[in-house]
Amino acid sequence: MRLTLVCALVLGLMAPVAAPAQECSWQAGWVKEENAKAGNKGWDSDVVMRFSADFSRRKEAKRVEGYFDQTSIGCGQSATLKIVGAKSADISLYRIGYYKGAGARLVKSIKSAKKITATQSTPPGQYLVKLKLTGYQSTFVPLVITGEISSDVTFISSVLTWQAYNQWGGQSLYKGTDGQRETRATSVSLDRPYDGDGAGQFRYMEQPLVQLMEQLGLDINYLTDIDLDKAAEINSASIVLGGHSEFWTQSMRDVIEKEIKEGTNLLIFGGNTAYAKTELIDRTMNERIPYRDINQPESLFMGSQFFAVGIRKDLEVQATSSWPFNVLGKAGKIKGIYGYEADTAMGTKGPGVEVLARASISPTEKGFVAMSTYYAAPSGAGVLNLGTNAWVCAMANRCPWGHSFDAKSMQQIRQVTTAIIAQAGRVKIGNWRVPQIDIPTRP
Repeated sequence: MRLTLVCALVLGLMAPVAAPAQECSWQAGWVKEENAKAGNKGWDSDVVMRFSADFSRRKEAKRVEGYFDQTSIGCGQSATLKIVGAKSADISLYRIGYYKGAGARLVKSIKSAKKITATQSTPPGQYLVKLKLTGYQSTFVPLVITGEISSDVTFISSVLTWQAYNQWGGQSLYKGTDGQRETRATSVSLDRPYDGDGAGQFRYMEQPLVQLMEQLGLDINYLTDIDLDKAAEINSASIVLGGHSEFWTQSMRDVIEKEIKEGTNLLIFGGNTAYAKTELIDRTMNERIPYRDINQPESLFMGSQFFAVGIRKDLEVQATSSWPFNVLGKAGKIKGIYGYEADTAMGTKGPGVEVLARASISPTEKGFVAMSTYYAAPSGAGVLNLGTNAWVCAMANRCPWGHSFDAKSMQQIRQVTTAIIAQAGRVKIGNWRVPQIDIPTRP
């Protein structure tokens, strides 16, 4: 069944008006300069984090919520904000970054505007727009501002996956109003708020990684997977994916595979990546089908693929002298990092891979073992798959399935992530770092 949205109050229903011509210029080093600005500590303290997969969260409460009619905008483009649950709200635009540890900067505060236009004063980045109204629970609305710039890395926000799990209105592609799979929706609209805190899966599956990359000072371009569905061009050394990028359109996959063939590194800080094929028509996302069911397993371009759910296993480095885990020294183990969903190169098709790390104890499912893999494409691109969707959420100890991580594990994850981004943001790592093949090409 198609998910039907019933909104008590919706503002900003007029069609977006074309914005006047704008020119934006972002010179090399702009991310470093941006993060030297003062941030805003406590910017998210009044928005209680709720995980988007928490299907029981919609309890009786007064919330001011919203969504944009666009998931991303570039210089001179506008997005119209639709407010749900109230007649108006105070609107604060926060750009996510490092900002000397504050984590975000207030870019603009507005009282009544329903339209946001990207200009020189709104740098490219991931934004969380806070809606606040006395007597109502505050929520966020995500928005990506892109830049047509040459950058070290391009970060891809996984909006399609957020929406697949989004229970707002009663149904997602996974659950119905009664919490059962049998009553789930077969299509969902992008024109609705995100359940939970309004941020989708961004705050736990992507935000810690974004903040670390910005801390490192590399130049970053920001896109969404919907931008890739429109065949966006990427002008970066590396493409970066966060902790959960499960739903891909065919066009999105075609872009990623083309970029690898042309020499762009692919860095996957997650698990269960590119598993589900979906279709996006206008602002409606349709049912999924596993790529492997149509003879297009994700391992063909990743080197490994999803195989297990509901696990928790330690990561054990295979060779402590090998990048990127060599930064750990002799402490070649990270506790509990494989899970909740994990990948393997065992029993899959695809290029020959180097096994950088594996689970210290094999899961029982099919006898396979969770692993982190790497291979070099003929173009010189390197493809790194860390193979667990706990990687990013563990940085801030915010994993939604109840796993918790101690300070040492969190620091280890940050160390390895830093080593990856610092190198792969600048060179074709397939040329720089030739892998030692552990699992040969599998036809």
